[in-house]
Amino acid sequence: MKFGVVYKLGNKKAHKIAEEAKSYLAKKGHKVLGEENLKEADVIITIGGDGTLIHKACEFANLDIPLVGINTGNLGFLTAAEAADWKESLKKLIAGAYFVSERISADAEIVGRREVYRAINEVVIKGLYRVVDLEIKVGEAKLLRVLGDGVIVSTQTGSTAYSLSSGGPIVDPDLDCLLLTPINPIGLPIPSAVFPPSDEIEVRLIKGDDVSLVLDGQEHTKLKEDDKVVIRQGRNRIKFVYFDKHHFIKSLNAKFGLSSRAGG
Repeated sequence: MKFGVVYKLGNKKAHKIAEEAKSYLAKKGHKVLGEENLKEADVIITIGGDGTLIHKACEFANLDIPLVGINTGNLGFLTAAEAADWKESLKKLIAGAYFVSERISADAEIVGRREVYRAINEVVIKGLYRVVDLEIKVGEAKLLRVLGDGVIVSTQTGSTAYSLSSGGPIVDPDLDCLLLTPINPIGLPIPSAVFPPSDEIEVRLIKGDDVSLVLDGQEHTKLKEDDKVVIRQGRNRIKFVYFDKHHFIKSLNAKFGLSSRAGG
């Protein structure tokens, strides 16, 4: 097999595991590829945290190659294995003992500009200091007007990220969708809404100072009043590798402790 190996720069632990993984794969007779020729890879191994996996998935989405994350970070919700299990994970990859979870990405376009931005988790429109006034349409229909800190439009992958911390629901990764979650709206709470990926969501900035378009936690550009951002299903699907078909449920319990919480 041909393996791409990438890691979080500046992370000594990730660098050490990356070098050990490369050596292990080479000794087993497999080809190891760097970032300059990843298009030849069968699988791309990312070593870092969720952020590294998301960043590399976004960067290499057009290659249509599955990615598997080895976690050297903190939460590690999206990664497939922990750092201590890297060798066992490589053995499973070599044996073909894994499955691929496909999810949509999201494309964001500012009307009148040429750039189209890609996100794996979410597209966020938010103000830095003051309340923003946003008008939101789904397709041609006006949905709502939000006065608050902003709005999140996430994929199912991003449902467990910023959207969840803002009160949004957890969405199974097998369900392709776009999820809209207001951020700290003024007045009565506004619930999240889930839409099919065929819908386009338009967010117009009616009023607001120092408002940004943020993709996967990284600020990309400033918005001015009357700018319109159109979010739609991305042109590329994202493929994450896991070793357990129940990985999502087990991660929810391991990272968020849901199974131990008592209701009522």
